[in-house]
Amino acid sequence: MKISRHEHRGFTLLELVLVMVILCIAMAIAAPSLSGWSHASRLRDSAEQFLAAARFAHTQAIAECKTYRLYVDPQARTYWVTMQDGQQFVNVGSDFGQVFQLPDGVQMQVTSDSAPTVQYIEFYPSGRSMVATARFSDNAGSIDVTCRSPAEGFLIDRTGQQRT
Repeated sequence: MKISRHEHRGFTLLELVLVMVILCIAMAIAAPSLSGWSHASRLRDSAEQFLAAARFAHTQAIAECKTYRLYVDPQARTYWVTMQDGQQFVNVGSDFGQVFQLPDGVQMQVTSDSAPTVQYIEFYPSGRSMVATARFSDNAGSIDVTCRSPAEGFLIDRTGQQRT
């Protein structure tokens, strides 16, 4: 009787090392392009978070018939939402009332047609808001969040994007 033997051949150490070297070379080639991707997403996320705060202030001003303000502090790289309570503006009782901090390397500049720098953007119960542009920038480019007229809401201005 003949017993058949199945030989199971595995990988040699040399073959495993060769595959590891090829993977390391591929990772070294791809890594620089992936690092730029994380910077771009940090800038885009900052603009989208600011846009969400502006839209929140806009809708809440209409829903509650109160004036809302989106305060900005470009030097501290922060912004936050407040609402009018009598003669003063107070913190809103939600997550949008917190102080938002921009990531390291991201700068913010807010301008209006009437002023070169703006301390806050107002949202009125009528659904109107101040005309303003918030530019978020880093060393790779910039993204604008803008309101072109008092009757429009804020949006990310894709035509104003500058990427280098």
